[in-house]
Amino acid sequence: MRSVFKDKTNTFFEILTYNLFDWDKAWQKYKENNYEIINYYQNKNKINDIEASEKLKKMGRRYLDKAFWFREPIINEIKSNIINMITQNTEKFELNRADYTIEILGLFGEKPHQFIETYKGNIIVIDFMYFYNHKDEITLEEIIKNAINDYLKNIKYDEKRKIFWVLIDNIKKIINDNPKNMKNAMEKICKIIDKKLDYYNWIGFYMVGKQKDILELGPYIGEPTEHLNIKFGEGICGQAASTEKTFIISDVNKEKNYLSCSEKTKSEIVVPIFNKKGKVVGEIDIDSHKISPFDEKDKQFLEEVSDMIKKQYF
Repeated sequence: MRSVFKDKTNTFFEILTYNLFDWDKAWQKYKENNYEIINYYQNKNKINDIEASEKLKKMGRRYLDKAFWFREPIINEIKSNIINMITQNTEKFELNRADYTIEILGLFGEKPHQFIETYKGNIIVIDFMYFYNHKDEITLEEIIKNAINDYLKNIKYDEKRKIFWVLIDNIKKIINDNPKNMKNAMEKICKIIDKKLDYYNWIGFYMVGKQKDILELGPYIGEPTEHLNIKFGEGICGQAASTEKTFIISDVNKEKNYLSCSEKTKSEIVVPIFNKKGKVVGEIDIDSHKISPFDEKDKQFLEEVSDMIKKQYF
């Protein structure tokens, strides 16, 4: 069975190792350790970093210290009970959907659970501090059970998100298996994306060569292209490179600056690849034979692939 449950409360209580006046730094560290989910959580709830640290300070050290010592002797047994509950209810909890995970975080005690949408799946966020505030009324297992049932009732299954989730894990493995061979990794990334996504009809990489304002064609899958070199600012690929922004083109026939590669191409998405200094070093280019197939999920997925390439090779 895939892993669907994580407890991240230990990193939350590391806040107690900081001086109260440094709890803004403590929140930043907590966010760094759990960046993806905390970032999505703050965006969804419109809470900036200053507001988050102020909420912590309002809770106070004494309160958090009591919650910590309440957690310590019981958390392992609770986690074991939760895993058993999930394992024994795979059909009831529809784990074959493979589009959600459950994460217990330390937050502000305001809601028992929330659903956070990400490019690779939904996360059912359980707030341990809510449980602590209501520990005499409900168990953590009951909170999680209620949250899963609420999710299944209200969140429509998303096959596309599931595919992206699986692809991200596979691409991570490809990059880890080719730590110094970027070209080989890119070739394999093109192949695995081509297998999984039928509306990605041309998949390729353009990389900045010796001339810093020229993109050179790298590994790709699809029909041959005459555009072996593209100047910054030229076509959609060149625009993405010069503006350092992702471009989603729903209908290429409406674009004056589009460089035609194939009459079959109807739409395009181009995602820049940066180095650690923030300079564009290449991009991922995807063409589709369909009108308007790309959305925010495609953008998030490809930007994550771009970020993984940056971290490993640049």
